[in-house]
This record gives sequence, structure tokens and C-alpha cells, in this order.
Amino acid sequence: MKYAYNLFLWLAVALCGLTACSSESKKGLAIPAVPEVAAKDRRKAAIDFLTDLLGAFANSPEIYYKRAKLYLEDDKPNEALSDINDAIGIKANNGNYFQVKALILRALNRPKEALEAASKAEVLNVESPELFTLLGDLYQQIGLFSKAKLYLNKSLQMSPNNGETYFFKGEIAAKQGDTTLALHYLQQTLNLKPTFFPMYVKFADIYTALRQYDLALFYSDEGIKQHPRNAQLYFKKGVTYQKVYQTDSALVCYNKAIHLDSAMAQASFSAGLLYVKIKAFRLAVPHFSHTLKVNPQYPDAKILLAYSLEYAGELAKALEYYTAIVAENPQDYRAINGQYRAKRKLEYGGYLPPELSLEDSLPHQVQRRIDTTLRPLQPKSRLNAKIDSARKN
Repeated sequence: MKYAYNLFLWLAVALCGLTACSSESKKGLAIPAVPEVAAKDRRKAAIDFLTDLLGAFANSPEIYYKRAKLYLEDDKPNEALSDINDAIGIKANNGNYFQVKALILRALNRPKEALEAASKAEVLNVESPELFTLLGDLYQQIGLFSKAKLYLNKSLQMSPNNGETYFFKGEIAAKQGDTTLALHYLQQTLNLKPTFFPMYVKFADIYTALRQYDLALFYSDEGIKQHPRNAQLYFKKGVTYQKVYQTDSALVCYNKAIHLDSAMAQASFSAGLLYVKIKAFRLAVPHFSHTLKVNPQYPDAKILLAYSLEYAGELAKALEYYTAIVAENPQDYRAINGQYRAKRKLEYGGYLPPELSLEDSLPHQVQRRIDTTLRPLQPKSRLNAKIDSARKN
């Protein structure tokens, strides 16, 4: 029992440290990169303590519940889901457990299951602004905007200074085409919770779509100051640079995103596609290969890898990919034409009829519609939108 008591004592100290960090976050205080590393170490220590405790108290739902929350904070949603399911298996009538399960499922991009868990928490008499904000987000994710607004307004009645709640109201406004209102809510989020990184991603998305590239880069940089190791913010910055034809800068950002999160298939695909556009096919090959390693079904990655291999001179490998694509989809004219080109080059020493050019086969990008009624504020500094040394294509 003395051993258990000491473990509980150490656990209380560790969790107090975590609670202090959480409290600072709620007050909107910026957390520099170095203290964040310390916070990660404290989480690991707390997880280790809880794991040791489970050796003595294997049927304690609270231990599984607390460790699940720590795993979620540590970006380990699968481990968190396993723990919270164990907690619910031991004690199925605790609404807080279902609320945490909903948070975990949302992190795993399973909004319908998350909504089911959050609704269960509400049935079990959990009434908190955090739960109502969560329900509002989940309803807006599946397109039920009226119910989402109902829960978000309910949350704001209880906690009018919750920055995340305003963010999700902004998400709804953006999806309904009211960009001006969306930016208004995002600004409220910024004032109340400047550390909330999805807000910076949304700012970058909206201003890039509005072709206000200075503002898009400004908010991406502001987000990176708060979260210097966030891959998504670097990716968004790369997208903006690409829009103003600063190809070198875009590639730097894409590669930084890949370095920070190797599972970010979108970043490696975008880098590969940009290399194709500037006709640096040999450099595109490893990026498309990486994309397919992360996600074998990533749209157009396989055909673009085949293109890149073909125009990098690796004709035999290109032919293998073209043949595999045709086997999967006999109607894919791009792969059929690619087969013909690769065979022709292999047989006749690289000869290619001019009518079968690469540009005619590349997928076209779809332009997004935006609300043009917005008159956005301008940043203090302007983007020097000069063309990079790479070709403007």
C-alpha cells in the first residue's frame, strides 16, 4: 500500500503540472517551444506512472481514463481509444468517459462515431461548455448546421469567452459562403485563444482563396510562431507561395512539412506535382513514391509517378506502373496513352509523336468559389511577390 501511495503522490505532482499548462492555455498565453518540450516530458512521466499503477489496480477505470486523456494530448489517439474503451468496459455509466471517447474519435476523423459518443455523454447528464462545443463541431462536420449552431450558442451562454466555440461558428459561416462573418468569428478566436492552431490554418485557407496572399502568409507565420513544429502550417504556407509563383519557397515549405510529419501525404504529393510542373521529373519521383507509401490510394499519385518515371528516362518502371493502372481501370486513357508512349520510346529509342504531350494528360485543378464581398484588412508589410528562379508553370 505504501508503494501505491507513493505512486499516487508522484502522479498528483505530474498531473498538477499538466493542469497548470492547460490553465495557461485557456488564458490564451503563448507557450514557447522549449516549455512545450518539457510538457511532453511531463506527459510521458505521467503516462509511465499510470502504467505502473495499472499493475496494482488493473480494474480501475479512472486510471485508464486519465491515461487516455494523456495519450490524446500526446497525439496518440489509437492508444487513447484503447484505454477509454477499457474504462467504459469497466464502468459504462460515466458521461465523462464518453466525452473523452468523442474527442478521441474526432481526432481519428470519425465524426459520426464521435457524435454518437458525445450524445451518450449528454444523456448521462454531462452539461459543460466543452461538451456543447464538441457537439456543435461534430454536427457542423456532418452538415447539420442548425443543430450545430444550437449547441454552440448553448456553450457560449455558459462560457462566453471560449475561443474554440467561435472558431466552429466561423467554420459554419465559411461553409455557408459567408466569408466576412467567418473572418469575424476567427478574429474573436484569435483574441480569446491565440494558441489555437486550426484558426491559423483557416485564416490561411480563406485569404489564399481570396487571393489576399500577404494576409495568408502573415497568419501562417503567426501560427508557426505559436506552433513551430506544426506540419500543416508549413504546408499551408507552401500552398500560398505556390499561388504567387515562388516555387523555391513553396518547395522549402512542403519539404519542411514532410520532415515534421512523414505521414503527410498531401505535402509530398504537392511537392511532386510542383516538380512535374517545372519539369524536374527526377526530383518528383521520390515524392510520389513516398505519397503512395503513405497512402496507396492517393488520387492521381500513381499516374503522376508513372509520368515522372517516363520523363525521367526510367521507361521500364514507367511501363510497369502504366500497365498496373490499366489493369485496375481499362478506361483510364491517360495510362493507355502512357503505355503507348513508354513502349514507343523503348522500341524506337525515345521517339514520341508530338501530339501525345505530357501537358495534355495532366489532371486539371479545380478553382474554388469564394465570397467576393469581403474587404479584408491589410497587414503592415507587403509580400514581395517576385518570381522564383524555377520556371513559372
